[in-house]
Amino acid sequence: MVDPRRQPTLPADADVHVREMWDRMTRAYLLTVVNADIIEEHRRNPTGHHSEPLARLLAWCQRRPLSEQYAVKAEADGSFRIVSMTGRRGVAPTYIGEARFASLEEARHGVLIRHISDLTGK
Repeated sequence: MVDPRRQPTLPADADVHVREMWDRMTRAYLLTVVNADIIEEHRRNPTGHHSEPLARLLAWCQRRPLSEQYAVKAEADGSFRIVSMTGRRGVAPTYIGEARFASLEEARHGVLIRHISDLTGK
């Protein structure tokens, strides 16, 4: 019989292990649902109501650590570019490639494509 006064001892980094396990499971699921249809759905409607698989993919993108995040930066000429966040205070984001997008929606879709590339390793 277990003594009810005795609390189980968890390692200090138990939260890290749980997050890593959850991320592995989520990535495995996302790899099964990412396809041309989901990418096209996002291209047609980047900010509206999404199917369940696309909504899960977007949620995963938003939950990634800050150092693995992307953002859209408006340029002085009216175009948009993708930047990578550093996750460190005082360190500016860095541009990802030379691609410029004519609209914010196109740039947001470009960010999704970057996340999918990170997910698939392609």
